[in-house]
Amino acid sequence: MYQPSYTINKVTDMAGNGVYAPGVTFELIILSLNDFGSKTHWFDDSTGVLKEYQLKSISNWAEAFTETSSPYYGFFVYPLAYLLTAFIRGFSGTTEGLLDPSKPNYGVSAIGAILFTSIIVRAITLMFTLKTQMNQEKMTSLQGKQAEIQSKYKGSKDPQTKQKQQMELMALYRKEGISPMSSIATSFLSMPFLFAMFSVVRSAHALKVATVGQITLVEQPWEQIKEGNWIYATLIAVYLPMQILSMFLPMFLRSTKDKKAIKSEQQKKARRRQIIMQVVFIVVFIFVVSTVASGVAIYWIFSSTFQISQTLVFHYMRETKGKRISKKREKIREKKLKIAEKHQNAKT
Repeated sequence: MYQPSYTINKVTDMAGNGVYAPGVTFELIILSLNDFGSKTHWFDDSTGVLKEYQLKSISNWAEAFTETSSPYYGFFVYPLAYLLTAFIRGFSGTTEGLLDPSKPNYGVSAIGAILFTSIIVRAITLMFTLKTQMNQEKMTSLQGKQAEIQSKYKGSKDPQTKQKQQMELMALYRKEGISPMSSIATSFLSMPFLFAMFSVVRSAHALKVATVGQITLVEQPWEQIKEGNWIYATLIAVYLPMQILSMFLPMFLRSTKDKKAIKSEQQKKARRRQIIMQVVFIVVFIFVVSTVASGVAIYWIFSSTFQISQTLVFHYMRETKGKRISKKREKIREKKLKIAEKHQNAKT
């Protein structure tokens, strides 16, 4: 997606801000929305010198294909960047329709643009992952039956026995309407949108020049904290608990629903491995969120919030459906008991 020949380290963009490279080789300047910036040069007012722009600029949709040589950048990244810039322009509300970072509400408009663009991306990805989410809920409800099948063949190293165990598990999946492979496929279909959103937040010029209070969206939180700007620590303080909650909430909800779901030693080990992996991911995310641009960190905060909301909604839907099915089964059972009682009375 990125061109190695343009890769640089620390550079200064057209607005005089430090860009949080390495790895940022393209910058999206949406000229059709009155975003500002020339293609390769700009005039530095402070020194009176014409300077060469060190990022490869993309100013229209055609260049998103030709300059990057990447259909992915053209089909996914540029359209989302256009949408994000349009939101910033609409929210900041300049009378001339220009993007003006000097306006007091420009930074808040940029945050709102990240929020609404993230909602749209999440809605698109949810269409692909909805089946995966439902399959995960069904898989959770089948843990007991899976444990029974696994315990029946526990300790066996015979290939035929293992094949028989696998066949029984697949038969259980078919009976419950679960397709593990389709869940994996739909998850991969949503990935381009998520990576595109990450690329947009890193490379959209209209976003990188935004400042919210004392926080500049292009700056790295950790670099600013080292310089004594502790306001950037709030991003980490907000992101960390949100990320922890989004990762551990599904496990917590499952454990509160059925504490007896994990019966076998194999499942207990799997759960311990899952907890260890999540802790490792959290440590990695702390490092990453400290070294990326503040705009990316804010996007991840929104993303974690959406993930928590999605988990709670699916849990509520599952619980409501389960209660409805239980009531229906109870009514059927009571009806059968009444019929049996009538037959018994008729005989006597």
